[in-house]
Amino acid sequence: MRDGPCVSPAVRALLLAVLLSLATAGPASALDWSVDVTDFKFTPPERHVEVGDKVLWTFTDGGHTTTSKSGQPERWDSDYETAGGTYEHVFQTPGRYQYYCRPHRSYMKGVIVVGEDAVSDTVDRFRTRHRGRTATISFTLNEAARMTYRLKGRTRRTVKRARLEAGDHRFKLRRLARGTYRGTLSLSDDFDNDVTQKKRFVIP
Repeated sequence: MRDGPCVSPAVRALLLAVLLSLATAGPASALDWSVDVTDFKFTPPERHVEVGDKVLWTFTDGGHTTTSKSGQPERWDSDYETAGGTYEHVFQTPGRYQYYCRPHRSYMKGVIVVGEDAVSDTVDRFRTRHRGRTATISFTLNEAARMTYRLKGRTRRTVKRARLEAGDHRFKLRRLARGTYRGTLSLSDDFDNDVTQKKRFVIP
């Protein structure tokens, strides 16, 4: 029987060290980030974190909340906290999250930015088809977005959706008067990046 190749002790030790480092290596751990709630403001007013990170609000003063704005991919609400109270939220979805204090929402606001926007083109295949006095509006979202569609012409319509997931979408506008129309599709993604597209069509 032939013996295997001879491996020196130094090479064996090096291989063992490499294997041990690979075995113990893992993904970067999530981080904790703090926001202070005091003097009718959030400090810092804008915090940048990564997916999986936790944000901890510490209330130096009582009578405040941290409450997410509606229409965002994640929601939270601390309810009213007393002085010394804390509230935490772990972010799992990329986006730009706006939040506020409920009793002071007109001026006490903050932003948490989670990750980065990896999609450069929010919408594709924006189309308008009509049959009789009904128009069908269709488009494809490459990422989640809030939508507003405004129709101008003899018949005026506005259609809003708080948040649509990525994928194909369509809706119908019925009982349109004869004439020329202009439809404007406005979209705002989870990072508040806005895009607007327009289409003209005629109901004969």
